[in-house]
Amino acid sequence: MLTMLVPFAFLISFLLRFNTYDDNAQDAIMAVNAEPIEVLFEHKVNEGNILLYRTLGGDELSLAFLSRDFTGIQYIDSATQYDITALEEQAGITYVVLPKSEKIPFTIYGGLTTNTNLNEIFVTEPSFQIAHSIHMMEPLNGEDNLHVWLAASADFTGHSFSIIGLANDGTIIGDIEHDGTRLTIHSIDIGEAQ
Repeated sequence: MLTMLVPFAFLISFLLRFNTYDDNAQDAIMAVNAEPIEVLFEHKVNEGNILLYRTLGGDELSLAFLSRDFTGIQYIDSATQYDITALEEQAGITYVVLPKSEKIPFTIYGGLTTNTNLNEIFVTEPSFQIAHSIHMMEPLNGEDNLHVWLAASADFTGHSFSIIGLANDGTIIGDIEHDGTRLTIHSIDIGEAQ
C-alpha cells in the first residue's frame, strides 16, 4: 500500500510545484497582459470563466475566456476593441467579440455603456435567424453610470453580426453592423437618445 502512495504523492507534488495555472481570473490575465487591468464583469460557466475587463488608463475593452479545473484558472484567448469612447459617441454602444474556437465552445459578445437609457441589446448574425436579447445588467459597483452586457452562444460565429441597442420605449439608441471585413456604424444623436 505504501509503495502505491509514494508515486501518487510524487505526482501531486510535481503538479503543485510546476502548476502554470493561477488562483484567480485577474492573475491569469495579468500573466499575459503587461498593463494593470480593471475587471468589469466575470461570469462562470461549466466550460470556464468569461471575463470582461479594461486596461487601466486605456481606451479599450477586452473579453477573455479562461479554463478552470481543480488546479486553477488558465488564460485561453482574448479579444480587444480599441477606441471605445469614440465608438460609444458614434454608435451609442460599445462591443467586443471573441469568436468560438477549438478551445472556446461558444462565441462571446460583450460591451459597456454610460447611457442609462439603454435597456436592451439585440445581437444577430445572418446564419442565425433569431436575435439574442440581453437586458442591461446592474450598474458596476461604485459607478452608477456604467453598465455592462454579455451574450454567449454556440450558434454564433462572431464574423458577421449586428448589434442594436434599445431604450425602454423601443427607440434605437445604438446600431452597429459588421459584415466580416467592414464595420458600419449607423450614427445616432446620443443627446436625443438620453
